[in-house]
Amino acid sequence: MDIGWGELLIILIVALLVVGPDKLPAYARKTARFVRNFQKITTGLTSQLSKAINLDDEEDGKASNFKKDLIEVKKSLEKDVADLKASLDAQSKAVSETMESSTKDATASLEQNAREISDTLNTQAGELKATLDAQAKAVSETVEAGVKDAAAVLEQGAREVSAAASGSPDTPPSEEPAPEPTPPPPPVSEAEIY
Repeated sequence: MDIGWGELLIILIVALLVVGPDKLPAYARKTARFVRNFQKITTGLTSQLSKAINLDDEEDGKASNFKKDLIEVKKSLEKDVADLKASLDAQSKAVSETMESSTKDATASLEQNAREISDTLNTQAGELKATLDAQAKAVSETVEAGVKDAAAVLEQGAREVSAAASGSPDTPPSEEPAPEPTPPPPPVSEAEIY
């Protein structure tokens, strides 16, 4: 710090105006002590810095070894991270492939089950249709036989009524008994249908 005489004179005038003439000597002593302490601190700091710089020169070899060690640790960690990532990717791929395979197997199994159920239902529907057709045919035949029998009975009755109405006593009434009508078929239960 280079302070010239002109600058020092300005500082003294300002101090004299601010502090006053009676307190100026006490403030001057305090300021001088402060400047001396400040110089001691800066001198000590400067010496410590120069020592630290000398130590740094000596420790440069140690620091470079330490930096090398840190670089090796960093490389090792990066390698471990890459290995871990590769392992996780492989496991993820294996899980994905397993899921796809399981899904395909389940889909094929479901399709096979659906085909089997469809075939079973088609077979049962065919059997049911055949049973119903057979029962309908039997009912139809029974009804036709009953109609024929009823028609024969009605014809016989009509002949008798016609003969009685014509009054010809020489025609003996027919001695054939009238055929009995056939009973209708028993009802078919639902259990027999299935």
